[in-house]
Amino acid sequence: MQPLFNVYFHGASGDKILRIIDSGVLQPDDRGGIFLGRYSWESCFMHGGDLKRRAAFVIKIKIGAADEHITFFNETPGIRDTAQIQTDRPIAVEIVEMYVRRIRSDAPAVVDRIAGPVSIKQYLTAAG
Repeated sequence: MQPLFNVYFHGASGDKILRIIDSGVLQPDDRGGIFLGRYSWESCFMHGGDLKRRAAFVIKIKIGAADEHITFFNETPGIRDTAQIQTDRPIAVEIVEMYVRRIRSDAPAVVDRIAGPVSIKQYLTAAG
């Protein structure tokens, strides 16, 4: 029996996350790929850098089980637990929470967790 949804992590800029919230979908890249982390959000920060907001972002998402795409599990540079979805269509997602890493030169990195799309949208709008 296939689960009703799968949970993954995705590093993206604040503007891209706002577009995902507004549209409710993740868009595939030019080669039809969507890359996600399976178990660990920490490594996904490398793909979520945002100069405008001076932070890096990772979203935790739920993806419904679907037959329209193929998922490969492998290792990509920097992400040991990669889930690569091959599709020619956007994938519907639900954003559960967002992790924010802020680095300052005079202090250790700080990671905050923000739950729910409404709070995430408010945070990103205020930050940038």
